[in-house]
Amino acid sequence: MKSLKHGRNIWTDLKQRLKEGLPKAAFYLALFYVIWYLFGPEYGFVASVTGTAFDFNFKKRLTALEMVMIAATQMIACSFACLASLNIVLRLTLNALFPLVWTLLRSSPVDNIGYFPGVITFVFIQLIPFGRKDIPHLLVIAAFATAVLVGMLTVIKFFKSKKIDDSLLRDGLRTVAAQLNVKKADVGAIQDIEYMLYRRAYSGHNVAHIFSRGEHIYYIFALIFQRAAYFFTDQRQAKIKEWTVEPRKELSEFLVRAADEINQQDNALLLEDARRLLKKGEDFPERFGSLYRNVLRLLILALREMHEGNSHKERFDLARYIQDFKNHLQLNKFQFRFALRLSIVMTVCFAIMDLSGAEHAYWIALNAFVITRPMYDDSVTRVQSRLIGSVVGCVVTYLFYMIAPGEWYIYLYFSVMITCMYLCTPGKWVQPIFATSCGVAMASISLGGSAAVGYRLLYLGLAAALVYVVNRFIFPSTRQKRNEFYIHELYQMQKFYLDILKQSVKHRVSLTVLHNALVNFHILCDDLRKEGGGEYSEDLRNFLLCLWRLMAEAEQMAVILHTVKFSKEECRWISKWLDEVSKKLESREVFDPNEIVLHEMPDRPNFSYLAARYQQNLSAALRMASWTQLMPVLK
Repeated sequence: MKSLKHGRNIWTDLKQRLKEGLPKAAFYLALFYVIWYLFGPEYGFVASVTGTAFDFNFKKRLTALEMVMIAATQMIACSFACLASLNIVLRLTLNALFPLVWTLLRSSPVDNIGYFPGVITFVFIQLIPFGRKDIPHLLVIAAFATAVLVGMLTVIKFFKSKKIDDSLLRDGLRTVAAQLNVKKADVGAIQDIEYMLYRRAYSGHNVAHIFSRGEHIYYIFALIFQRAAYFFTDQRQAKIKEWTVEPRKELSEFLVRAADEINQQDNALLLEDARRLLKKGEDFPERFGSLYRNVLRLLILALREMHEGNSHKERFDLARYIQDFKNHLQLNKFQFRFALRLSIVMTVCFAIMDLSGAEHAYWIALNAFVITRPMYDDSVTRVQSRLIGSVVGCVVTYLFYMIAPGEWYIYLYFSVMITCMYLCTPGKWVQPIFATSCGVAMASISLGGSAAVGYRLLYLGLAAALVYVVNRFIFPSTRQKRNEFYIHELYQMQKFYLDILKQSVKHRVSLTVLHNALVNFHILCDDLRKEGGGEYSEDLRNFLLCLWRLMAEAEQMAVILHTVKFSKEECRWISKWLDEVSKKLESREVFDPNEIVLHEMPDRPNFSYLAARYQQNLSAALRMASWTQLMPVLK
């Protein structure tokens, strides 16, 4: 049975690889040979960078604006590459600035490689041998390839199903329903589904901050499971109160029914019963009553939106983008440290290329770019895998070159190797075998087999040595450093939530602004949870639990401020309380939660309770941080 199961897993994995890899390989090869036939084989790198953009986007259901942004990105990067090729001063200046600025603009803690399509276009276009008079011709080729890219993505979008994948939503509802009927709930099972949904809801660097209907539904269901996990975490040791037995059973049965019946056409019957249950639970007291109402309200919203086609859009805030960019320009910031290293590596590589004038020296820049990764540990792994894969790939290609009867067989070999490369997992040692085979096969047409192998290995060794020195001695970012940065970011997010609360007291704030913040928070938490957190793993888990509770409580208070009308006097007291809490958060000093007076807070459903819980959890978080190595990280 075991071997049978293992065999099934291999077959499932193979089908998945074919499903994802073959479209990428087919697109690249078709574009490469079209460019080769129309413009010449020397422009093959245009197909490479366009293929990378296709790789990053073909699984997405893109809007028209996103298509325009992809096309603009390709042409901007290509234009800067052409400008860099005019003379050595521009070459070194732009290779110092473009990777730095682009990485800061396009990367985030959640999407570390958001920079990749733009920077690879900028770098690889420079590797094409062309002069000043060839620039218009090259831009036409790039525009042609970009048009093919957008056209193919549009065709794929047309054939993609508009239906969202609801299997995870159904599993989550059944999991919550099951936990309602046990004394000690399995919070981890709910959180696993919650984190997966947050990843699906992450919309990346969307300039217009539009997220699709599917992303918004994933987000709402993630909130449902967050509320459930929050409740079960607090109730782990508590005895189930007798009065809640019947409502628990009723809610559990409804969630199971919802898991079976939810659809994307008509949820009228489910909505009717959810509203009836919500009305019935209006007077249920704290804790369970709060869970009961939160789950049903969010489920009603999700059921309604499952058959509505509206996109959700934030107001474009230029000041916020400028502030985000400024925040990245700090040496203790993860993105800035990597962006600076990438900039130095590419500048040195192109300086070597231009000053040496060596044949096929572009392989230095090509290899250096591929093995320079955001994390030092990842770069080391890439160097090792690329060295092993390159040696094997060179040997295999050299042997094939010896027996290949003609040039057309080399092109056939190249096509097979490209297809195999796209079927492999990026970063593993197997993929560089095929990548090396492709590069050496093409170079062998002009250089001969042995010369191509020699140059490939020599330049790979030089690139690996350069990347090692830069990564090791210039602002190294180990996984431990990254984890510390993540912890600091998660703590800083509390300030963002308090700012939203302060604004909500004065005027209505679109709650969609919380979408990306909450998604980012949970993705970073999930990454830290998986990696353990080094020497203070247990303390870190408890600290993250407190931060998670703070986020949940702040978000619930924001919803109350938007749904309940408060008097001017009540708003004044809420503002005063928020100012006091903000000072404690900013100072990072341990405090007694009783220091903050709560008796004059408005006695509104849930709000004063949530405010008390918030300051207790903030006090607990700062106390835990002061006992461990976490406090220096927060500063």
